[in-house]
Amino acid sequence: MVDTHTGDVSTRLLMVGFLLFVFFVAGSGVSVAGSAPSGCTADGVTAKNIPYVTRPGTPGRSTSLDIYAPTRAKGKCEAPLVVWVHGGGWRTGDKSNNVRDKIPLFNDTGYMFVSVNYRLTDIASPDPVVYPEHNHDVAAALAWLVEHADDYGGDARRVALLGHSAGAAIVAAVATDEGYLRAEGLDLDALTCAAPLDTQAFDIAARIGAGGPEAVLYSSVFTDPARWAEASPMTHVAAGKDIPPMLLVERGEPERRAVLADFVTALETADVPTTVVDGGGLTHGEVNSQIGAPGDTVMTPPVMSFLADCFTA
Repeated sequence: MVDTHTGDVSTRLLMVGFLLFVFFVAGSGVSVAGSAPSGCTADGVTAKNIPYVTRPGTPGRSTSLDIYAPTRAKGKCEAPLVVWVHGGGWRTGDKSNNVRDKIPLFNDTGYMFVSVNYRLTDIASPDPVVYPEHNHDVAAALAWLVEHADDYGGDARRVALLGHSAGAAIVAAVATDEGYLRAEGLDLDALTCAAPLDTQAFDIAARIGAGGPEAVLYSSVFTDPARWAEASPMTHVAAGKDIPPMLLVERGEPERRAVLADFVTALETADVPTTVVDGGGLTHGEVNSQIGAPGDTVMTPPVMSFLADCFTA
């Protein structure tokens, strides 16, 4: 004889549990397509708006990241991580910008692609976010990934940190000044390689001293002249401190190229493996948008070659 009453109660409990789960996910701001792989039993996971740290008074999205996992054969875990830091002059931008071509580019190669948000500078705010807080946010995101990469089938031992424009400035700072990662319990050797793509922020004092509209922008972020040297990646380049191999882009006006050349010289003097891409035919924005774009022959091949060497070294 079947106890239909007990069956009805069990069904109701299951439905209530399911509804509570849906409510939790919807209310948390975390959206998940598929489910996070346990032992890589599920592939091609997309997990968006994952909070990596909580900053008081800061909207959660500002310190969140998106994970795009590759499709892999069952049991093939530990995808290398390609972590992307967007640009926007430290004032604007979002982790969703210019990633449409990057997602399939990296996923199809077997890499996990992670795009990171960080707090932005609002010059109208009475207490704006300024240097060094953007760098601290990205370091916190890296620490979260090192701790949680395995939950999504990623390999925290192989991490490439890439960024464009202001994102490139953040990448260069985090990859040369060990203080940011050490504040999160990590060292520079947590980064396998880094690619700060098209920035003049290697030497803050030189950039602001050159004047012009960009000097005004930089001054709104690097507000204390006494800290300009400390804020400059150039200051922190030294041999024997595990600065990761670097990929850089050369383009733009002579002053921009000169700042890059000085940074490259410093890296090479410190025995840091350095690759420079000739981006002379590209605009600043195209350095970003051409990565993964159909038919691109300037940015995509050297980026993918650099990553292949990085992850197999």
